[in-house]
Amino acid sequence: MMKTEEQVPGTEDLSLEQVNPQSSASIDGAIELILSFLLGTLAICLLLSVAWFNGYPTVFSDTGSYLLTGAFRVAFEPFRAPGYSMFTRISSLGISGWYIVYAQAVIVLYVLRETCDYLIGGSRKFNDVCLFASVCLLTALTCLPWLVSLLMPDVFAGLLFLSAYLLAFADNLTLIRRVILAGILALSVASHMSMFPVAAAFVVLLLGLKLAWRRTDEGPSAKAAMAWLLVPVLAAVLWTMNLNREMRVGFRLAPSKNTFLLSHLFGNGMAADFLRENCSSRPFIACRYLSNLPQTPEQFLFWHPLLHDFKGHEDEMNAMTREIILAHPLRFVASTANGTVLQMAAIWTGDEIRTYGAAQWNNIALQRVFPGDFQTLSNDRQFRGSLLSLADGVARFQYAIFWLSVIACLLLARSGRFPRLNRFYYSAIVFLVVNAAICATFAGVYNRYQNRVAWIIPFCLTAYVSCLAREWKRSAVLSQDPACS
Repeated sequence: MMKTEEQVPGTEDLSLEQVNPQSSASIDGAIELILSFLLGTLAICLLLSVAWFNGYPTVFSDTGSYLLTGAFRVAFEPFRAPGYSMFTRISSLGISGWYIVYAQAVIVLYVLRETCDYLIGGSRKFNDVCLFASVCLLTALTCLPWLVSLLMPDVFAGLLFLSAYLLAFADNLTLIRRVILAGILALSVASHMSMFPVAAAFVVLLLGLKLAWRRTDEGPSAKAAMAWLLVPVLAAVLWTMNLNREMRVGFRLAPSKNTFLLSHLFGNGMAADFLRENCSSRPFIACRYLSNLPQTPEQFLFWHPLLHDFKGHEDEMNAMTREIILAHPLRFVASTANGTVLQMAAIWTGDEIRTYGAAQWNNIALQRVFPGDFQTLSNDRQFRGSLLSLADGVARFQYAIFWLSVIACLLLARSGRFPRLNRFYYSAIVFLVVNAAICATFAGVYNRYQNRVAWIIPFCLTAYVSCLAREWKRSAVLSQDPACS
């Protein structure tokens, strides 16, 4: 007869975890990894929802210039920061604009994941669920999917804030994760000309906050934080200057110099008043058009012949810009303050769709850079004019969500329950003010400039809700098992 295997006494009720705890831990880890991957994939799909609904990534009047600069290393006036152009060249693989927005979605999700890990501080599974819930809410209630789906550098403004803040304050980052965030910060700074002054001002403020909060801060030291912030910003500056040199517009950060600022001065009337006061005694080039001066920044930049006449006379344009400000400093300060307030409220979703005015230019650019995409572009909703109704429909709703989020976060912050998240929220408000002030000063008030960062405040609210859920979960466990308390 065959001998049956005898059961070891005392093992009748042993579970799998008790027999082989390492195997159980491996299974749990695999399940957690699969769940994280699935939730991340779904989150990326949500972030790209506008592009998929449209039938192709959305475009703006400047899109064609960015794509052509990236593909052919040619600068177009008014000169833009070439960093985003290089990003489009690399991320598109030279094949399609779809890959660009895919890359944008992945970068956004990564930075949001790191931010949730730092702010919420729960288990990996809990944080992944909170991250996915946050993306769902941000997709439904904010402009974030509009930014991710857009072939423009606007989405990197919010990433600048998140990556800079994490590098300054996060205490849970490994070296490789810090390096990745530093790379994202450098790319964000180099993606648009407005990002350089925004980054410079915000980094200084962050370092000041770092010193002010040093007693409660758990992140890197002030010196280490300074290095992690300044090195990416300086790298972005040098990279931009070198790219401009390669495109033969000089080893300089801003080849357009004061072009955008002067366009704003024409827009607010200061330039016209200055010329009327001085043209009788000083023969500026602009005096030729005294009876027909540009009245908006767009007129000066794109349609009026004055900017073309300034070619070869950039010194006079710069001197005139400086003298206009010096002649009326209080008026300039008042205009900047007023513009900052107006810019803070200019968060109407879909401005890039609403003010789109370069269809022919973009068609030419897409045919040259991504010829295989042109048929898809010509059939999408934006091209056919049917996307604007959706943008107008969500704009009013998302505007209300932003201000309700500001109030709700302020009330939660005043309760003092989550010090780390409270500092993050106050820093976000500071960043929005910095962004508004710089954009209003150097370019004028436009919805898309503030809309690109407005989603950060609703994200703060989702983080507060996640922290509350973490506390409720912990309280439920303690109430069920008092021995854990």
